[in-house]
Amino acid sequence: MFLSASNYTTEEVTKLTGLERHLLVYYKKLNLFPPTGIEAKKNLRSKSNGLRRKYSALDVLVLQTVAELKSKGMPFLRIRRVIEYLKKHHKLEKPFHAALDGRHNVSILTDGVSDFYICYNDHDVVEHLRGGGQYLMLDVSDVAYDLREKLKALQVYRRKLEDKKFKKVG
Repeated sequence: MFLSASNYTTEEVTKLTGLERHLLVYYKKLNLFPPTGIEAKKNLRSKSNGLRRKYSALDVLVLQTVAELKSKGMPFLRIRRVIEYLKKHHKLEKPFHAALDGRHNVSILTDGVSDFYICYNDHDVVEHLRGGGQYLMLDVSDVAYDLREKLKALQVYRRKLEDKKFKKVG
């Protein structure tokens, strides 16, 4: 997928997800949601070895999911449990890649404490809800669709900026 080849700065991620910069720094410091993309720096006079950490499209989707759970009133410790569970039991990338690529209708069902389910279709959701209980459901596919549209718009914006720079130089 063309979006997976792109990497995004912290500033771009704050605009895409609505999460504040200090939260992204905090998440990175805790190693919960660190950026996984790597890009060569243009200015090699910096302190590091010429590589800059950036967020991949998958990272941005995970952070957008965190923002959605946060907006639904889920406390951070429970959000952290959800993501840690997904990392441990579902190889976090698998359901998020499936949602980002549009291959499956992915939903997260959770009571936020001990029950966490990844559902790849409506039938799975109904099966888990049959047992009763109160669950929060987040349709990751909807979040991914919205994010894909935002990322496409960002790429158009980036191209326009590059065109302007090119015209000034030329």
